[in-house]
Amino acid sequence: MTGLIDVHSHHYPDAYMEACRRPDSGFTHYYRDDGRLIVLQDGAVGLAVPQPLPPLEHRIGMMDEAGVDVQVLSVSAPNVFRLPEPLRIPLTRDLNDELSDLAGGARGRLRVFASLPLPAVDAALEELDRALALPQVAGIVVCSNIDRINLDDERFSPVWEELSRRGTTVFCHPTVACCTDGLREYAMSLAMGFMADTMFAVGRLAYAGTFDRFPGIRWIFTHLGGTIPFVLPRYDNYFRQFPECREKIDRPPSEIMRELYYDTVTMHAPALRCAVDTLGPERLVFGSDYPHVPGGIDRFVAVLNSVGLPEEELAMIGRRTAAGLIGLEEHQTVEGG
Repeated sequence: MTGLIDVHSHHYPDAYMEACRRPDSGFTHYYRDDGRLIVLQDGAVGLAVPQPLPPLEHRIGMMDEAGVDVQVLSVSAPNVFRLPEPLRIPLTRDLNDELSDLAGGARGRLRVFASLPLPAVDAALEELDRALALPQVAGIVVCSNIDRINLDDERFSPVWEELSRRGTTVFCHPTVACCTDGLREYAMSLAMGFMADTMFAVGRLAYAGTFDRFPGIRWIFTHLGGTIPFVLPRYDNYFRQFPECREKIDRPPSEIMRELYYDTVTMHAPALRCAVDTLGPERLVFGSDYPHVPGGIDRFVAVLNSVGLPEEELAMIGRRTAAGLIGLEEHQTVEGG
């Protein structure tokens, strides 16, 4: 399959790496024996970045080999949210500018999900307005919690309201959970906690009525939504059983969750098959998590192709839905394509 749009890929400007290593960053770090920079939040692994990062030419080459037409870049967890505010606000502007410039020099092959300097809401609104006007910016990236503040927290409502008004695509990446007890050892935060935190975030946003209050936002959640395809009936079970789950919504959470989007980052074909059957192919978009997963982009294409989907569904997942979410015409090709 060719012409894919990869909504889940990352890049880390040097200024971001330097900020994560600062003594006052709120993080600790070390270098793994393979050279990767490991960033810890509250003692739990939150980021593992290849060092040095592969150059742009390597990324484009990997995209070509895998049949990927366009990738959307973002800064993954832990993003900027833990950094001290005097550093966080100007750094966020610089990161967005650098990613926009990088994408602008890639002959149409790259787009960007811009970061916001949350939890500073006023500064986030200012940067939102500025960043969404930058060339190649296709939406906003947030994490499944903002420095241990849940996304449904009322203080973020002005941000969701503005993003909804603009009809913005919001890419939500997992991060270190609010409670790291039991997740510090064995890289459990990165391996398993990320999946759970996505599941928690989606559940809270649904029960809190955030999705319904701000319907203009087009949410993308990563890694098949964590464990959502496997536990979806439980959200509805507790909606029926507990009055507090019905205080802010008047319809089953599963109905709400089937209006969201989820990327296909998994190396387990049965899990992807479950997501297709549970959420519908029209709610899935292709992702690779490049450059984090050893083995490149094509292994995620192989998993997608192995599920035995009809060509129409493959085209929907591989390109058509994502094209609408990032403002790219479905049949638009890269420069020179």
